[in-house]
Amino acid sequence: MGLSGIVMLVAAAGATMTPGASQPRGNNLLWNGTFDGRSIRPWSLAFEGSRDGGIAPSPGELCARIDRPGANTFSVALRQGPLAITRGHQYQVRFRTHATRRTQLRPKVSTAGGAAPVELWSAVVASDTTPATYTATFEGGLDSDRVELVFEMGGSLAGQVPLTVCVDDVELNDPQFEVPNERLHPVKLPAVRVNQLGYLPNLAKTATVVTDAAAPLDWQLLDAAGKVRATGKTQPFGDDKASGDVVHTIDFSTVTAAGKGLRLRVGSDVSDAFEIGPDVYRRLKYDALAFFYLQRSGVEIKMPHAGAPAYVRPAGHPGDKSVPCAREAGCNYSLDVSGGWYDAGDHGKYVVNSGISVWTLQNQLELLERFGATAADFGDGKMNVPEAGNGHPDLLDEARFNLEFMLRMQVPAGQPSAGMVHHKIHGERWTDLPTLPHQDPVKRYLRPVSTAATYDLAATAAQGARLWRKRDPAFAARCLAAAELAYAAARKSPLIRAEKEVQGGGAYGDGDVEDDLYWAATELFVTTGNSAYRDQLVRSRFHNPTPVPVSASLMGWDHVAPLAKLTLAVVPNQLGEAAIAAQRAELIAGAERFVATIAKRGYRVPLGDSAYVWGSNSMVLNAGIFLGAAYAFTRDVRFANGLVESMNYLLGRNPMGLSYVAGYGTRAMKNPHHRVWAHQKDPRQPEAPPGAISGGPNSMLQDPYIRKLGKSGCPAQTCYVDHVESYSTNEVAINWNAPLAWDAAILDDLARAANAPPSQAAAAKSAGARKRD
Repeated sequence: MGLSGIVMLVAAAGATMTPGASQPRGNNLLWNGTFDGRSIRPWSLAFEGSRDGGIAPSPGELCARIDRPGANTFSVALRQGPLAITRGHQYQVRFRTHATRRTQLRPKVSTAGGAAPVELWSAVVASDTTPATYTATFEGGLDSDRVELVFEMGGSLAGQVPLTVCVDDVELNDPQFEVPNERLHPVKLPAVRVNQLGYLPNLAKTATVVTDAAAPLDWQLLDAAGKVRATGKTQPFGDDKASGDVVHTIDFSTVTAAGKGLRLRVGSDVSDAFEIGPDVYRRLKYDALAFFYLQRSGVEIKMPHAGAPAYVRPAGHPGDKSVPCAREAGCNYSLDVSGGWYDAGDHGKYVVNSGISVWTLQNQLELLERFGATAADFGDGKMNVPEAGNGHPDLLDEARFNLEFMLRMQVPAGQPSAGMVHHKIHGERWTDLPTLPHQDPVKRYLRPVSTAATYDLAATAAQGARLWRKRDPAFAARCLAAAELAYAAARKSPLIRAEKEVQGGGAYGDGDVEDDLYWAATELFVTTGNSAYRDQLVRSRFHNPTPVPVSASLMGWDHVAPLAKLTLAVVPNQLGEAAIAAQRAELIAGAERFVATIAKRGYRVPLGDSAYVWGSNSMVLNAGIFLGAAYAFTRDVRFANGLVESMNYLLGRNPMGLSYVAGYGTRAMKNPHHRVWAHQKDPRQPEAPPGAISGGPNSMLQDPYIRKLGKSGCPAQTCYVDHVESYSTNEVAINWNAPLAWDAAILDDLARAANAPPSQAAAAKSAGARKRD
């Protein structure tokens, strides 16, 4: 038993490989088996120690320089994975090798990770100064998408060192393997990456250029007729870890004249077209909200509100008017939990994710009413929703549609756990892709209550109560009563965790609900002024942390303390001017960190190099909320520009050269993981509607499709594919579209003349004057 643990063999170890000419049999599962590019990715070469060897320069092949071979054959190993192997398929291994002196290699195919890896095939071959090609075949003995091909070169295999061993033209062929479209039809991207939608006249305008050039390069801004409108020099940045690119940046912020069909040119490379103008975000702020109507459950989706006939469908899940408790829920009733928004690409509805999504829409209106100039843009009749004309702001109508669902998830009086809230409702198994909601055959159940869901209802309903207090007093009273009941119930049951993941729905588990308590107490205090809620919120460890932790800048369904702080900072309340100023200062400090991070990234994104997890684009968007709020509090143009930079990344200035927002950009996301918008899977279904945003890069590669694309070891910003089956990178979700709508609305608000920041040139002049003073 070596360092890798026990190895189970399902094929004869030491299979025979003889050198000689051969032909490929099937399609190659491997990427970059010819090592012709600048990088060896997705291969990795590992040694037992950092000084035991490295990669020897040799164009067009991979050569391992072995100075110390280590104690085991796997002490030096070249590997690629994860790969997908299918039981019964016939596989062919082919590769070419040579070395500076006689040595041996042990190629093998085995499962990766786990206590007992399964070895499917292995052999030991000789390598010397004469290049030789080896071939062998084996049968797949299991079904797994976590398999790797490994070349072991260490330990007793190596012989005399120092030694250099080279491999090339590596293949793992399968006659039944369907080569992914991404390999068959690679997209050639422009080297100059821009926001493919456009830029606002008075705010930052930056682009990124992929180039190995060491010195600055000349750039030109071209108009639609090809006439040069501005020129300048690029700024070398160098290696950008999160993207894997070597880049320069372009700053053309001094250009303020409006124009369409603009392009940036560097040498022979020309960017995608874009616009400069005050209306760049005008349509997006509405399309991002139209997403929520299309996600509505329990009502017919019809024209004209659907936006296009392709999105029309019958009411989904009419049976949600009477949904029984799951066996694990410990209750014996049925509830009407109809309505609300489907959470993401599935048919589940989840209270915790509903909470932050509803809050974000409601906060958008609260902030614009207090600090902006465009709150009326979301008033009655301004959005394409069925409720238009009822006398209430359309934005609140949309948020209310889901808030009413959340209220229905509360355990009724007279039942055990009365006042608590069911965490979620979904099917007993995952539905097929695609499945239209009205055709879903899967039985649906109420899942158990949780403390997090209960606090989140309390917070969101309390916020709703103050927004509806004058508009609909009866509904406001209902919201407040439910919020106070939920808060009291959760205080009595503070440790009911969300159940672990079960078939048919996501877990949305949260190991710490103290931030949910803080959020609920804050919203109730701001709405009621009740001192009991104030006493609770000021006692929270989240209220005035010293020093302010970096994590205070995190915001998500499981990190809701910033929501409380934003409410305290935005909505007039009785906490006291000094205390409110302290909360604003903490939010501004978070925004300062994002501004500092942006300056250190080649694609000017407010994330760390390794912060690309499931829904990474929402982290960019939520950083935008910090930045937009900080600008509202300070009128410091740096924060407005930080929000612009975040949106630039999402709309095309990224290493994928892709706009993650459907319908916006030269190359925009089309194929989300979604049960309805599944055109790639079924041509009868539509593509993503304009304004839907993808979850984005996820370096954990958590779905089978992304794992078979040779993405192992991918730079974090490139761990993505626009494919309907890549649920870990390309799903959509309500808590991602909500901050997209918030950010787009604030940027459009900034573009209005009455509220616009000074131009970049004026801002720089003003800053210079202050410095001289």
